[in-house]
Amino acid sequence: MKNHNNNHQFNIDKFYKSYLNGPRIFKNRDALDSWYIPKELPHRDSQIKNIAEKTACALLGDTPPSFLCYGMTGTGKTATIRYVSQKLAQQTSEIKPWWIYINCNVVSTPYRILAHIYNTISRQEKIPPTGLPKDIIFKNLLGLLDSKIGNSICFLVLDEIDILVNKKGGNEILYDLTRLNENLDKCKTCLIGISNKLKFRENLDPRIISSLGEEHIVFPSYDASELRDILNDRAKIAFNEGVLKEEVIPLCAAFAAKENGDARKALQLLRKAGELVERVQNKIVTSKHVEKAQEELENDHIMEYIKGIPLQSKLVLASIYLISKFSPEHVIISGDIYDVHSEIRGLIPGIRQLTKRRISDYINELALAGIISADVKSMGHYGRTKIIKFDISMELIEKALLDSDKTKGIMNHKPVFLQANKVKLKNNIFKKLI
Repeated sequence: MKNHNNNHQFNIDKFYKSYLNGPRIFKNRDALDSWYIPKELPHRDSQIKNIAEKTACALLGDTPPSFLCYGMTGTGKTATIRYVSQKLAQQTSEIKPWWIYINCNVVSTPYRILAHIYNTISRQEKIPPTGLPKDIIFKNLLGLLDSKIGNSICFLVLDEIDILVNKKGGNEILYDLTRLNENLDKCKTCLIGISNKLKFRENLDPRIISSLGEEHIVFPSYDASELRDILNDRAKIAFNEGVLKEEVIPLCAAFAAKENGDARKALQLLRKAGELVERVQNKIVTSKHVEKAQEELENDHIMEYIKGIPLQSKLVLASIYLISKFSPEHVIISGDIYDVHSEIRGLIPGIRQLTKRRISDYINELALAGIISADVKSMGHYGRTKIIKFDISMELIEKALLDSDKTKGIMNHKPVFLQANKVKLKNNIFKKLI
């Protein structure tokens, strides 16, 4: 039997042909990626000067001081370090410094950090991901630094260093890395930490602070005017002439300025708007495309956030969702969430009961992330409680929770206190007799 739906099937060959013959929006879209290092970095002269002054002595074979870079996400910390490293490499000095970048969100254990440094220098996977004693790797690394890098300087850049500090053995490996020079004969090293959290130094071992935390460079957030300058510079490289309406860059800058001046977000938004236009083969990017791109990016961000939170936090979120789903008019208080969490955690093997205080902590974290609002209200003689509401769509919450193997099985569980024929006594559920 003939399938009539074939008439409506997506013709991929036709799509590609049409795409290749369609209008050209981008000249070099890579210029809108966060890893792209432009020839100039607007509004970061002070930080560039500071880092250049600290690292210049490497050209003479001397050891630069280790230091930290602080600032919110998207304030140009990593880009500035990479920019300075490129400029340093372009100098005619006989000594050519090495730069090794480690994202602690990806390479997150002391063992893997040492293995990553070793394998990057040797350009071979000589150290396996697991298995060797740490002291053996450390000894081998010292030998490699002296033999391969010799009288030069090796800069070790730890991006998102705060993640490492909160891991087991994190302080220990940082201490070891700040003391590398004491065990080297030829090579010299400099440790550079990059962090989004200004207060992470509070968790550092005092011995590390003395050698790493004394020198620091602060990266302030960009304002809307500075973001416009950054976007204008990148847009000249990224887009063909005449494709951006006048209001596009100011709008992208305004949206990102509300997000703590995140330049990464501004660039991402501008690229997304361009790609939305490219997708439908229009010729001009307008404010409507920016608004649609903003909506899609917000949804993507929320999905990624919910995927990344701990299971217990997901269960707190699921508790709020289930009450809202089965009783949209119900005023949700923190006690309701505690009760529903107690029910649904029993539906998943191995999940422990949380205290009311811990539930309250998870509620606060979800509120800080902008997923829910949790306003404290006075209940008179009954004290104070949190009134909880969603700040984002139920559809988005449902989609994110259904995407998790652990939570998708509880998405149709109706809370007991909303079931007319059941009652809960001392954590046990019974059918009502009358």
